[in-house]
Amino acid sequence: MSPESSPRLLAEPCPVTSPQVALSFKRAPSGQTFLARQRTTYPFTLTQPFSLDRAPHGMLTLMLQSISGGVYENEHLALDCSVEAGAGVHLTTQGATVVHSMREGRVATQQVFIRAGKGSFVEYLPDPLTLFPQARFRSAVHIAVEEGATAISGDAFGLHDPEALARPFGSIFNETVFQRPDGQRRCLDRFEMTGPEFVDSLPPALRRYQTQGTFWVVSDHAAEELVTILRTALGPLPDIYAGASILPHNAGVWMRALAVDAVALRRAFHAAWSAVRVCLTGVKPPSRRKSGWL
Repeated sequence: MSPESSPRLLAEPCPVTSPQVALSFKRAPSGQTFLARQRTTYPFTLTQPFSLDRAPHGMLTLMLQSISGGVYENEHLALDCSVEAGAGVHLTTQGATVVHSMREGRVATQQVFIRAGKGSFVEYLPDPLTLFPQARFRSAVHIAVEEGATAISGDAFGLHDPEALARPFGSIFNETVFQRPDGQRRCLDRFEMTGPEFVDSLPPALRRYQTQGTFWVVSDHAAEELVTILRTALGPLPDIYAGASILPHNAGVWMRALAVDAVALRRAFHAAWSAVRVCLTGVKPPSRRKSGWL
Protein backbone atom coordinates (compact mmCIF):
# COMPACT_ATOMS: atom_id res chain seq x y z
CA MET A 1 0.00 0.00 0.00
CA SER A 2 1.17 3.50 -0.71
CA PRO A 3 1.60 6.08 2.06
CA GLU A 4 -1.41 7.93 0.68
CA SER A 5 -3.68 4.90 1.08
CA SER A 6 -2.22 3.84 4.41
CA PRO A 7 -2.01 6.75 6.88
CA ARG A 8 0.52 6.11 9.61
CA LEU A 9 -0.63 6.22 13.22
CA LEU A 10 2.19 7.32 15.51
CA ALA A 11 2.82 6.89 19.21
CA GLU A 12 2.37 10.54 20.17
CA PRO A 13 0.07 11.99 22.87
CA CYS A 14 -2.55 13.36 20.50
CA PRO A 15 -6.17 13.64 21.73
CA VAL A 16 -8.73 12.59 19.15
CA THR A 17 -10.31 15.46 17.21
CA SER A 18 -13.98 15.37 16.17
CA PRO A 19 -14.61 11.85 17.47
CA GLN A 20 -17.85 10.02 16.67
CA VAL A 21 -17.98 9.07 20.37
CA ALA A 22 -17.02 11.45 23.22
CA LEU A 23 -17.72 10.34 26.80
CA SER A 24 -17.01 11.73 30.25
CA PHE A 25 -17.49 9.78 33.49
CA LYS A 26 -17.53 11.17 37.03
CA ARG A 27 -17.86 9.81 40.55
CA ALA A 28 -20.86 10.88 42.62
CA PRO A 29 -20.55 11.56 46.39
CA SER A 30 -22.15 8.13 46.94
CA GLY A 31 -19.22 6.51 45.14
CA GLN A 32 -21.32 5.57 42.11
CA THR A 33 -19.88 6.41 38.70
CA PHE A 34 -22.21 8.17 36.27
CA LEU A 35 -22.06 9.24 32.64
CA ALA A 36 -21.63 13.01 32.91
CA ARG A 37 -21.39 13.83 29.21
CA GLN A 38 -21.90 11.99 25.97
CA ARG A 39 -21.82 12.73 22.29
CA THR A 40 -22.48 9.89 19.88
CA THR A 41 -22.87 10.05 16.11
CA TYR A 42 -23.12 7.52 13.29
CA PRO A 43 -22.10 4.71 13.16
CA PHE A 44 -22.20 4.32 16.94
CA THR A 45 -24.87 4.14 19.59
CA LEU A 46 -24.74 3.37 23.31
CA THR A 47 -26.66 1.04 25.58
CA GLN A 48 -28.12 2.29 28.82
CA PRO A 49 -25.29 2.29 31.40
CA PHE A 50 -25.70 -0.23 34.20
CA SER A 51 -23.93 -1.40 37.36
CA LEU A 52 -23.19 -5.03 38.19
CA ASP A 53 -19.92 -5.03 40.08
CA ARG A 54 -19.59 -5.16 43.85
CA ALA A 55 -15.95 -4.16 43.43
CA PRO A 56 -14.57 -1.78 42.50
CA HIS A 57 -17.45 0.04 44.21
CA GLY A 58 -19.63 2.06 41.89
CA MET A 59 -18.19 0.77 38.59
CA LEU A 60 -20.37 1.56 35.58
CA THR A 61 -20.60 -0.69 32.51
CA LEU A 62 -21.27 0.82 29.10
CA MET A 63 -21.53 -1.04 25.79
CA LEU A 64 -20.68 0.63 22.52
CA GLN A 65 -22.76 -0.59 19.57
CA SER A 66 -22.43 -0.16 15.83
CA ILE A 67 -25.54 0.38 13.72
CA SER A 68 -23.67 0.08 10.42
CA GLY A 69 -22.88 -3.65 10.46
CA GLY A 70 -19.12 -3.32 10.81
CA VAL A 71 -16.18 -1.29 9.54
CA TYR A 72 -16.00 -0.37 5.88
CA GLU A 73 -13.36 0.76 3.42
CA ASN A 74 -11.96 4.28 3.95
CA GLU A 75 -13.94 4.73 7.18
CA HIS A 76 -12.21 6.77 9.90
CA LEU A 77 -13.50 6.18 13.41
CA ALA A 78 -12.53 7.89 16.66
CA LEU A 79 -13.44 7.62 20.33
CA ASP A 80 -12.52 9.96 23.18
CA CYS A 81 -13.21 8.93 26.79
CA SER A 82 -12.42 10.80 30.00
CA VAL A 83 -12.75 9.04 33.37
CA GLU A 84 -12.42 11.50 36.23
CA ALA A 85 -10.72 10.92 39.57
CA GLY A 86 -12.04 7.97 41.56
CA ALA A 87 -14.52 6.78 38.93
CA GLY A 88 -14.79 3.21 37.66
CA VAL A 89 -15.76 2.29 34.09
CA HIS A 90 -15.97 -0.91 32.08
CA LEU A 91 -16.26 0.04 28.39
CA THR A 92 -16.90 -2.74 25.91
CA THR A 93 -18.75 -3.58 22.68
CA GLN A 94 -21.87 -5.63 22.06
CA GLY A 95 -19.97 -8.33 20.16
CA ALA A 96 -17.29 -8.93 17.57
CA THR A 97 -16.74 -6.19 14.97
CA VAL A 98 -16.62 -7.24 11.34
CA VAL A 99 -13.98 -5.47 9.24
CA HIS A 100 -15.30 -5.88 5.71
CA SER A 101 -13.34 -6.57 2.54
CA MET A 102 -11.70 -3.50 1.00
CA ARG A 103 -11.41 -4.25 -2.67
CA GLU A 104 -10.22 -0.81 -3.78
CA GLY A 105 -7.06 -1.06 -1.69
CA ARG A 106 -7.88 1.69 0.82
CA VAL A 107 -7.89 1.25 4.59
CA ALA A 108 -10.15 1.89 7.56
CA THR A 109 -8.77 3.49 10.72
CA GLN A 110 -9.80 3.76 14.35
CA GLN A 111 -8.28 5.96 17.06
CA VAL A 112 -9.13 5.68 20.75
CA PHE A 113 -7.93 8.12 23.40
CA ILE A 114 -8.73 7.43 27.07
CA ARG A 115 -7.84 9.46 30.16
CA ALA A 116 -7.81 7.53 33.43
CA GLY A 117 -7.98 10.10 36.22
CA LYS A 118 -6.27 9.90 39.59
CA GLY A 119 -7.35 6.77 41.47
CA SER A 120 -9.78 5.65 38.74
CA PHE A 121 -10.35 2.08 37.56
CA VAL A 122 -10.81 1.86 33.78
CA GLU A 123 -11.35 -1.17 31.58
CA TYR A 124 -11.47 -0.87 27.78
CA LEU A 125 -12.19 -4.38 26.53
CA PRO A 126 -13.86 -4.46 23.11
CA ASP A 127 -14.71 -7.79 21.57
CA PRO A 128 -12.47 -9.12 18.77
CA LEU A 129 -12.18 -7.86 15.22
CA THR A 130 -13.29 -10.30 12.54
CA LEU A 131 -11.10 -9.64 9.51
CA PHE A 132 -12.66 -10.54 6.17
CA PRO A 133 -10.56 -11.24 3.05
CA GLN A 134 -8.79 -8.06 1.84
CA ALA A 135 -9.74 -6.18 5.03
CA ARG A 136 -7.23 -3.44 5.82
CA PHE A 137 -7.45 -1.93 9.27
CA ARG A 138 -5.28 0.43 11.32
CA SER A 139 -5.90 0.95 15.02
CA ALA A 140 -4.32 3.14 17.71
CA VAL A 141 -5.29 3.10 21.40
CA HIS A 142 -3.66 5.74 23.64
CA ILE A 143 -4.40 5.63 27.38
CA ALA A 144 -3.19 8.38 29.73
CA VAL A 145 -2.92 6.96 33.25
CA GLU A 146 -2.75 9.36 36.19
CA GLU A 147 -1.36 8.64 39.66
CA GLY A 148 -2.99 5.72 41.43
CA ALA A 149 -5.19 4.77 38.46
CA THR A 150 -5.62 1.26 37.08
CA ALA A 151 -6.09 0.84 33.32
CA ILE A 152 -6.93 -2.51 31.72
CA SER A 153 -7.16 -2.88 27.96
CA GLY A 154 -7.36 -5.65 25.41
CA ASP A 155 -7.58 -6.22 21.68
CA ALA A 156 -7.90 -9.26 19.48
CA PHE A 157 -8.55 -10.31 15.91
CA GLY A 158 -9.43 -13.42 13.98
CA LEU A 159 -9.71 -14.46 10.34
CA HIS A 160 -12.95 -15.28 8.57
CA ASP A 161 -13.68 -16.02 4.93
CA PRO A 162 -17.48 -16.18 4.33
CA GLU A 163 -16.88 -18.30 1.22
CA ALA A 164 -14.57 -20.74 3.04
CA LEU A 165 -11.77 -20.30 0.50
CA ALA A 166 -9.09 -19.64 3.14
CA ARG A 167 -8.40 -16.16 1.75
CA PRO A 168 -6.37 -14.01 4.19
CA PHE A 169 -7.14 -10.47 5.28
CA GLY A 170 -5.27 -7.60 3.62
CA SER A 171 -3.32 -6.02 6.49
CA ILE A 172 -3.55 -4.91 10.10
CA PHE A 173 -1.65 -2.24 12.01
CA ASN A 174 -2.13 -2.06 15.77
CA GLU A 175 -0.65 0.33 18.31
CA THR A 176 -1.27 0.50 22.05
CA VAL A 177 0.31 3.21 24.19
CA PHE A 178 0.07 3.77 27.93
CA GLN A 179 1.40 7.16 28.92
CA ARG A 180 1.49 9.68 31.75
CA PRO A 181 -0.70 12.80 31.53
CA ASP A 182 2.30 14.82 30.30
CA GLY A 183 2.73 12.42 27.37
CA GLN A 184 5.69 10.46 28.74
CA ARG A 185 5.30 6.86 27.62
CA ARG A 186 5.04 4.08 30.16
CA CYS A 187 4.88 1.34 27.54
CA LEU A 188 4.26 0.94 23.83
CA ASP A 189 3.34 -2.03 21.66
CA ARG A 190 3.06 -1.83 17.90
CA PHE A 191 2.82 -4.41 15.16
CA GLU A 192 1.98 -4.46 11.48
CA MET A 193 1.44 -7.46 9.26
CA THR A 194 -0.34 -8.61 6.14
CA GLY A 195 -2.73 -11.52 6.07
CA PRO A 196 -0.33 -13.79 4.16
CA GLU A 197 2.41 -12.93 6.69
CA PHE A 198 0.14 -13.88 9.58
CA VAL A 199 -0.69 -17.21 7.98
CA ASP A 200 2.73 -18.10 6.56
CA SER A 201 5.14 -16.70 9.16
CA LEU A 202 4.08 -19.10 11.88
CA PRO A 203 6.03 -22.34 12.12
CA PRO A 204 4.04 -25.42 11.05
CA ALA A 205 3.31 -26.40 14.66
CA LEU A 206 1.51 -23.08 15.27
CA ARG A 207 -0.42 -22.65 12.02
CA ARG A 208 -3.61 -23.99 13.52
CA TYR A 209 -3.84 -20.83 15.63
CA GLN A 210 -6.09 -18.46 13.69
CA THR A 211 -6.85 -15.82 16.34
CA GLN A 212 -4.64 -13.51 18.38
CA GLY A 213 -5.22 -11.29 21.39
CA THR A 214 -3.34 -9.01 23.79
CA PHE A 215 -4.34 -8.08 27.34
CA TRP A 216 -2.77 -5.22 29.32
CA VAL A 217 -2.87 -4.21 32.99
CA VAL A 218 -1.21 -0.93 34.04
CA SER A 219 -1.45 -0.51 37.80
CA ASP A 220 0.47 0.35 40.94
CA HIS A 221 -0.16 -3.19 42.19
CA ALA A 222 2.88 -5.45 42.49
CA ALA A 223 3.71 -6.60 38.95
CA GLU A 224 5.25 -9.86 40.18
CA GLU A 225 1.95 -10.94 41.73
CA LEU A 226 -0.06 -9.95 38.68
CA VAL A 227 2.13 -11.86 36.25
CA THR A 228 2.01 -14.94 38.47
CA ILE A 229 -1.77 -14.97 38.60
CA LEU A 230 -1.97 -14.46 34.83
CA ARG A 231 0.31 -17.41 34.14
CA THR A 232 -1.59 -19.55 36.62
CA ALA A 233 -4.92 -18.68 34.99
CA LEU A 234 -3.68 -19.43 31.47
CA GLY A 235 -1.71 -22.59 32.29
CA PRO A 236 -4.49 -25.21 32.19
CA LEU A 237 -6.39 -23.83 29.20
CA PRO A 238 -6.48 -25.93 25.99
CA ASP A 239 -6.04 -24.75 22.40
CA ILE A 240 -3.98 -21.65 23.18
CA TYR A 241 -0.32 -20.64 22.98
CA ALA A 242 0.16 -17.78 25.41
CA GLY A 243 2.64 -15.95 27.57
CA ALA A 244 2.63 -13.16 30.16
CA SER A 245 5.40 -10.86 31.35
CA ILE A 246 6.08 -7.68 33.31
CA LEU A 247 6.04 -4.37 31.46
CA PRO A 248 9.10 -2.08 31.46
CA HIS A 249 9.74 -0.14 34.68
CA ASN A 250 7.22 -2.39 36.48
CA ALA A 251 4.38 -0.38 34.96
CA GLY A 252 2.16 -3.48 34.98
CA VAL A 253 1.81 -6.71 33.04
CA TRP A 254 0.68 -7.94 29.66
CA MET A 255 -0.40 -11.17 28.02
CA ARG A 256 -0.41 -12.21 24.37
CA ALA A 257 -2.25 -15.33 23.25
CA LEU A 258 -2.68 -17.30 20.05
CA ALA A 259 -5.75 -19.52 19.92
CA VAL A 260 -7.21 -22.04 17.52
CA ASP A 261 -10.51 -20.16 17.34
CA ALA A 262 -12.56 -17.41 18.95
CA VAL A 263 -13.97 -19.78 21.57
CA ALA A 264 -10.51 -20.69 22.87
CA LEU A 265 -9.45 -17.04 22.84
CA ARG A 266 -12.58 -16.08 24.76
CA ARG A 267 -11.68 -18.59 27.46
CA ALA A 268 -8.18 -17.15 27.72
CA PHE A 269 -9.35 -13.54 27.95
CA HIS A 270 -12.08 -14.30 30.46
CA ALA A 271 -9.66 -16.28 32.64
CA ALA A 272 -7.08 -13.45 32.53
CA TRP A 273 -9.64 -10.70 33.21
CA SER A 274 -11.31 -12.59 36.03
CA ALA A 275 -8.00 -13.48 37.72
CA VAL A 276 -6.76 -9.87 37.55
CA ARG A 277 -10.04 -8.54 38.94
CA VAL A 278 -9.85 -10.92 41.90
CA CYS A 279 -6.24 -9.90 42.52
CA LEU A 280 -6.98 -6.15 42.37
CA THR A 281 -10.41 -6.01 44.03
CA GLY A 282 -10.85 -9.30 45.89
CA VAL A 283 -14.08 -10.04 44.00
CA LYS A 284 -14.69 -12.09 40.85
CA PRO A 285 -16.40 -9.95 38.17
CA PRO A 286 -19.94 -10.87 37.09
CA SER A 287 -20.76 -11.58 33.46
CA ARG A 288 -21.49 -8.54 31.30
CA ARG A 289 -24.66 -10.36 30.14
CA LYS A 290 -23.96 -10.07 26.44
CA SER A 291 -23.09 -12.30 23.51
CA GLY A 292 -19.42 -11.33 23.60
CA TRP A 293 -16.52 -12.83 25.51
CA LEU A 294 -16.93 -11.22 28.94
